[in-house]
Amino acid sequence: MDELEGHLVSPYDEVLYPSKTLPQTHPSRLATVAFLRGMQPASVGRCRVLELGCGTAANLIPMAFYHPESEFVGLDSAERPIALGSNAISDLGLRNITLHLMDLREANPEKLGHFDYIIAHGVYSWVPQPVRECILAICQKMLNPQGVAYVSYNAYPGNHFRDLARGMMRFHVSGFETPADKIGQARGVLKFLSESKNKPDYYLNVIRAEFERLLKYSDCGFFHDDLNEINQPFYFHEFIANARRHQLQFVGEAGPNQFNLAELSPSVAAKMNELENGDEIVREQFKDFIQGTAFRQTLLCHAELELAPRLLSDRVRHLYARCNAVRLENRENEGPLKAVFRNASGIEAAIVHPLVARALSYICSQYPRSVSFDELLETIHSASGFESGADDQGNEAAILEGALGQLYEQGFLPLSICPTKVVNRVSERPATSRLARFQLQSGQLVTNPLHMSFHFPDPFARQLLLLLDGSRDREALVRDLVEFSRSTEGRVFENGILVDGLEQLSSAVERRLPSGLQSLAREGMLVG
Repeated sequence: MDELEGHLVSPYDEVLYPSKTLPQTHPSRLATVAFLRGMQPASVGRCRVLELGCGTAANLIPMAFYHPESEFVGLDSAERPIALGSNAISDLGLRNITLHLMDLREANPEKLGHFDYIIAHGVYSWVPQPVRECILAICQKMLNPQGVAYVSYNAYPGNHFRDLARGMMRFHVSGFETPADKIGQARGVLKFLSESKNKPDYYLNVIRAEFERLLKYSDCGFFHDDLNEINQPFYFHEFIANARRHQLQFVGEAGPNQFNLAELSPSVAAKMNELENGDEIVREQFKDFIQGTAFRQTLLCHAELELAPRLLSDRVRHLYARCNAVRLENRENEGPLKAVFRNASGIEAAIVHPLVARALSYICSQYPRSVSFDELLETIHSASGFESGADDQGNEAAILEGALGQLYEQGFLPLSICPTKVVNRVSERPATSRLARFQLQSGQLVTNPLHMSFHFPDPFARQLLLLLDGSRDREALVRDLVEFSRSTEGRVFENGILVDGLEQLSSAVERRLPSGLQSLAREGMLVG
């Protein structure tokens, strides 16, 4: 086998895995889930974080940048990604993050210490069984007493369909050598099979659904995820049984995994209601059966910790809320007292209580800034024209705690253990982060302090971001953007027509700038 400076070449050296941030892995997300189950997780502002299989550290570097008082460590067995990540860390001058070229089986607390948060995303299902055992052993041995581990994996029953397509694709590509040939041939054979019959049946519909899924997949991700020699899904109860052998227990999921009982048949809804008071693992497994879950992002902690059986709503008052949603006009059958909100993911929430509706309206108006519980109560109390019913007097906090907790569980509204470090208004001299400007110098993907990434393919938008270092007011921004727009790269179009001439360019840029800045604020890209 070829070697790079004495190190065995990994498939991830040959084909880089897509670099991106993973909001669901952020320590703030892990801490919030754990806190609501009764744990006392470490402060996100001062913690130690370990990522297994960190690749180029695209997920870890933004965490380190925005949390300079915390320490971050990344491990990966592929040399090229580690080298690229280390170069970026050096260029940014970050001193709180270290990457190690290391086989996971070599990791131990003597070498690396202990951690408050451990992340293993996209690793567990794609490595041999001894390495999977090692991942869980690392979580058990290297987690601090109140530590939280994140482990993602492919799940059954949803992956039975993917296994079907994967088996056929891997059979077909076995005779091809290069990754490019394997990728092209795998997509081609699935397309061929999806068009094999004039009259589709159940089997063909499954193949077509898998082909449509792969059309949305990047080539690199497809190569490593679906064409990997190892891709072992698990039923949830199987994964938890493995975790328990390592003295670990289930805390929750990094992403929302509740469903709307109103969408279920009456008999199934009744049974799921019964399961709410039963064994948590059984209830979670039946959720997967009903939803056809194909991927899990499970959080674990030490088995000896005593967790609350359900979310502790009285802890909601210690958290921060944010919500990117709009209030809809009342529809015919909803009645005058029901307020309906729709978030950016298309999830709707019907709010009956006026106190909760007013609170949610305020939270949405402040997005992307997060709102503390105390601020929310104060705003509601001071709002003119608000009258609390006799039954609600002195009980507003409890009502809000229950409502926000329920909206959080439904995946409608994020709660966080720490506030967001963004602004929701455009200042006189707006600024984005140094990390964002650094990322734009080498690509189109930019990460905001919320650990969310956005693509900026438009040269004009990229140049605007690069200029936002806090030194320019709007007049200076217009001047510099006009200068840029006079170049071939920065041409400005309005209604499909190229804008030319200095005066016309200035007018066009002045018109575009306010909306561009407001859009950046809405995306959480502005920090000053």
